[in-house]
Amino acid sequence: MTGFVQLPLSLPYRKAFGREDFLVAPSNREAVSWVDKWPNWPYPAVLIYGEKGSGKTHLASIFSEYHIEAKDLTSGFLPYFQKKVVVENLDELANERALFHLFNFMAEMGGYLLLTARRPPQFLLPDLKSRMLAVPKAAILMPDEHLVRSFFEKAFHERHVLVEPNVLDFAVRHVARSFPIIHQVIRLADEKALAGNRKITIPIIKEAVAEAKEAQPTRGENT
Repeated sequence: MTGFVQLPLSLPYRKAFGREDFLVAPSNREAVSWVDKWPNWPYPAVLIYGEKGSGKTHLASIFSEYHIEAKDLTSGFLPYFQKKVVVENLDELANERALFHLFNFMAEMGGYLLLTARRPPQFLLPDLKSRMLAVPKAAILMPDEHLVRSFFEKAFHERHVLVEPNVLDFAVRHVARSFPIIHQVIRLADEKALAGNRKITIPIIKEAVAEAKEAQPTRGENT
């Protein structure tokens, strides 16, 4: 009888996006504080930046009444009945004048903008550059050991997967302090366990860590 590999089913799981579900740590506390102290902002916009998977979208979902991707922003976008608007991924902004018009519109309407990006954006439009200089900015930094463990625990809990403490200890010790890699290790470990109809064990985590490391771009490649 020939062997076979069980293919993992892409079953949906609930990502917890409430304020109480956000994992607060020293690396993200400043960003969280800006969301929490709205509307007591000194300026009608705030920028939160950090690498992919760091929690920017989670914070945006807590704040937002209306959400738009920066690449979809056009000069005709005027959210008349929204007081809190999120513009995500400013790194992909194609229309600087559209963002400038949105700044002015929200200020006139007494509204607020929460902007997200992987790094503080550099703009060519002089008026937009001057606006961005005044915007308070909060970085989400690399996670510490406690936050890494909490990420693993939360992700596996959302997937309804039980993982032994010693396996979590191993994962925390060996995974790189990078949000994209952490998320990739979690996904790979979950898929490997499903494919083999096994629990998530240290060997599975070891394989996932190695594969995630190999998948990272080499120095000099675009990220």
